[in-house]
Amino acid sequence: MADTEKQAIQANTEKKPKNSKSTQKITAWERVEIARDPKRKTALDYIEKIFDEFIELHGDRNFKDDKAIVCGLAKIGKQNFTVIAEQKGRTTKENIERNFGMPNPESYRKAIRFMKQAEKFGRPVITFIDTKGAYPGIGAEERGQRRSNCKINV
Repeated sequence: MADTEKQAIQANTEKKPKNSKSTQKITAWERVEIARDPKRKTALDYIEKIFDEFIELHGDRNFKDDKAIVCGLAKIGKQNFTVIAEQKGRTTKENIERNFGMPNPESYRKAIRFMKQAEKFGRPVITFIDTKGAYPGIGAEERGQRRSNCKINV
């Protein structure tokens, strides 16, 4: 198990003592509980801690802004970055607004748009991935879920 994974497990669970050997041997169910913990840090929490500045940008320029993916420009010192992150909510209302972190096609198109913009301006891209997968609804398929997902995975 990687050190960063151990640190994440320790930071996100209160069940185990911090320096316990048992944190190295957690069960699959304990991992699920950690992943589902509503107090667990989200992408926006990490963005706030890591970057000096962050400006969120919106929209795929085709259908609408899907809040399951957050995109924006960030800065650490004098270095600019493009940030693309999957974002879940903490409350039921936030989860509904962010579609429980399951991106629709417009999210993938938004991510592609900002990746191309980063390439054009020579900015590094930093991604935060934390997802159950793409939204499986009929509307998502009608708006090109497969096609959008394929473009981002190429």
